[in-house]
Amino acid sequence: FVLIIWLFVVLIINSSYTASLTSILTVQQLSTGITGIDNLISSGLPIGYQAGKFTKNYLIEELSIPESRLVALNTIKEYADALRRGSGDGGVAAIVDEMPYVEIFLSYHCDFRIVGQEFTKEGWGFVRSSSSLL
Repeated sequence: FVLIIWLFVVLIINSSYTASLTSILTVQQLSTGITGIDNLISSGLPIGYQAGKFTKNYLIEELSIPESRLVALNTIKEYADALRRGSGDGGVAAIVDEMPYVEIFLSYHCDFRIVGQEFTKEGWGFVRSSSSLL
């Protein structure tokens, strides 16, 4: 009887340890260092924006981001592809766009997320990959 109780105790401890270790490793994978717009600006990483919109001028004139860091993207598919490739593989570290467009993008691609606060009154935000590819 005591042996059976100890067997269950060891099983519970082992399961708890495995779950804790998995959780810790997953959280480490998700963090990429970009926590908000200020951090993104100072990172020097490429930033995506929707081509043909006033976003480019806003990023250059208001946020003082060099044009060489900006990558024009045309479709939701290009958004996802650029984020999946990441900044080290010809993609982007994040995409800056108006919140309604970001929310539409996220409704199709659940593997990305919004990071940080809206950074203007008009409802701007940015999205980045939640994987460790960045």
